[in-house]
Amino acid sequence: MKKVLALLLTGAMALSLAGCGGQNAKKIYDDAAKKTAELDSMDVSSVIAMKMAQGEETIDISMDMDMKISGINTDSMKYQADANTNMMGQNQELSMYYENGYYYMDAMGQKIKYAMDLDAMMEQIKQSTEGSSMDSSYLKDIQAKKDGDNQNLTYTVDATKMDSYLQDIMSQMGTDAEGVTYNIKEASGEAVVNKDGYISRQKVKMVFEMELQGETISMDMDVDSTYNNPGQTVEVTTPNLEGYEEVDASALQNQ
Repeated sequence: MKKVLALLLTGAMALSLAGCGGQNAKKIYDDAAKKTAELDSMDVSSVIAMKMAQGEETIDISMDMDMKISGINTDSMKYQADANTNMMGQNQELSMYYENGYYYMDAMGQKIKYAMDLDAMMEQIKQSTEGSSMDSSYLKDIQAKKDGDNQNLTYTVDATKMDSYLQDIMSQMGTDAEGVTYNIKEASGEAVVNKDGYISRQKVKMVFEMELQGETISMDMDVDSTYNNPGQTVEVTTPNLEGYEEVDASALQNQ
């Protein structure tokens, strides 16, 4: 289930920068996505809502997540994310932190840390926040509307292209779940490009099915991400790192 949720959340974050009719709207999107991806620090708040259905049974999952990154593409890069997940009426808090070659995770009071190469961490951040190689060619029915100093963009995503794109991301990140296949039914979204040319907000909706051990699970996912003061310096404060038990990262892949 952890790998399945990783797939869902990675897909959502990949889409969170996948956003913009006409050629002018595509240019607005491509220019904003490129400028946002070149930021050396980032502060993003996301609200994620998922509904999983199997037959007559449904499960609602919600997550609030705050993520900060500073020193992107430098040896002193710091990453911090705090999330609160609610599933079946139960809350679970999760904190993640990266600094100086170590990844720290605190889930429900269980604290672990493991060595992680900086390049590997940067690739994971790139895949989950930039949308990597995704550009406006993955989008269709793009419309742009001026709203004061902002540009409001609406779009739909080419579901066929998105299937293969997400599979590539899962493979590169090592979060692909064996025996899990999925079929994106539809995906759409809205994006706001501010007066400085940065993406400042993104809403994405995905509807898809997953095949897991011969069972079909239907998924509806909504992601609302706000990029707080894009272009401004972000400071990441090192938390208390005492009490974390070091584990072998390779062993986690099989859990």
